[in-house]
Amino acid sequence: MKRTFTGQLMLIISLIFLTLMVLSVATQALYYQSTRSIMEDDLKYAARAAADMTELYSSGAYSSERMLRFQLNYTARATGNDAAVLSSDGTVVACSCGMQSCEHLGTQYDQTVLDKATASGTFFSNLKLGGYAEPRMACVVKGGSFYVAASAAAVQFNDQMGDALRINLVAVLVVMLLSLPLVWIIVQRQTKPIKDMTAAARKLAHGQMDARVPTGGANSLEMDELAVAFNNMAQALQTSELKRQEFVANVSHELKTPMTTISGYMDGMLDGTIPEQDRPRYMAVISEEVKRLSRLVRSMLEISRLQDKGIPPERKKSFDICETVGQVLISFEQKINRKGLDVQVDLPEQGAKVYADPDAITQVVYNLTDNAVKFCPEGGVLSFALRQTKQNKYLVSVKNTGPTIPPEELPLVFDRFHKTDKSRSVDRDGVGLGLYIVKTIIGSHEEDIYVTSRDGVTEFSFTLQKG
Repeated sequence: MKRTFTGQLMLIISLIFLTLMVLSVATQALYYQSTRSIMEDDLKYAARAAADMTELYSSGAYSSERMLRFQLNYTARATGNDAAVLSSDGTVVACSCGMQSCEHLGTQYDQTVLDKATASGTFFSNLKLGGYAEPRMACVVKGGSFYVAASAAAVQFNDQMGDALRINLVAVLVVMLLSLPLVWIIVQRQTKPIKDMTAAARKLAHGQMDARVPTGGANSLEMDELAVAFNNMAQALQTSELKRQEFVANVSHELKTPMTTISGYMDGMLDGTIPEQDRPRYMAVISEEVKRLSRLVRSMLEISRLQDKGIPPERKKSFDICETVGQVLISFEQKINRKGLDVQVDLPEQGAKVYADPDAITQVVYNLTDNAVKFCPEGGVLSFALRQTKQNKYLVSVKNTGPTIPPEELPLVFDRFHKTDKSRSVDRDGVGLGLYIVKTIIGSHEEDIYVTSRDGVTEFSFTLQKG
């Protein structure tokens, strides 16, 4: 499998070479046509000039055949082409050599050439002529009762084409040599971000979560967008890893405390350190710790289910949120009476229909009420309210008096295992997952939840779709 750098380099070089070769072939073809056309025009001009002189000779304008040969010789030297006068059967009767007797005289042109010249008035081609050892580029013109042929050595034409071909090949070679360093630099710049990402990905795979790739600079817009996306992914992985480590640490701590208590009391009863008459009391403590462990496990399983599957659409239906709040209040009646709390309810008498999962929303209201009752001081105020928002939704609020949550703690109250009471003495029965479950459930409904705490009043509010 080729590397990106090698593949890109070979592709660009191949494209450049192919482009140059196409241009070279096209240039060579154009030069061939141009050179052939120029030679044809020159030979036609020489042939017609010789034909005009032959017409003058036939009309008696020249005093002798010698004068005709002289004129043909002069024309040949002026144009650089040989000329010959042919009889009607194609026999050479006069030549531009200027000699009274030369090797060209008496030779005969092919009848096919004469027929083509007769048909179109002129004929140009690469011919093998009598008296010449090499092929000739010849133009045959039909006169009155004769033909005139002007020719030049084909090697001249071939030499010109060969020179043009060599120039083209040299140009291709020079351009390729000059292009290689530039292509190398361009491909290096294009593939460097990919190499950086590969190196960063390897670091991430080996646990270096702070690995990032540089952005901006010489990167193209697309590569820069890819680098930003990679860095965002790496940041998300780092955040997830930190949360995982924190979660493991918190779970370990939450499990360690009750398990240590259970183990200590059990060992004390087994080795006789705890007297038999005291064992029922310690067994009750062990039972409470086991229940606490059970609540922790159930909460973690519920969170895992919500995060994995969310709220199935078939579980959502229309129900009265006011009735749900009333049922939750009834379940907390003993705790509320024990603390002597003042309960204030601001709910519409006709009720309010919402569309959600009734069981999940009941758990939300229960967890928020449990949290409010837990931190509300004796004789404090516990209130519930419902109002309609501008987005045509219902906003449910659970409010309690009590300790003000510090501003720096507010963004953390929905985190797993977070407790504002660091000593955990107040929240001994909790496992630190109640508010996290609340946020997960509301998020699964694609709704919002807020918390405010000022002047000794803490309020949790969440939205629900009208039913």
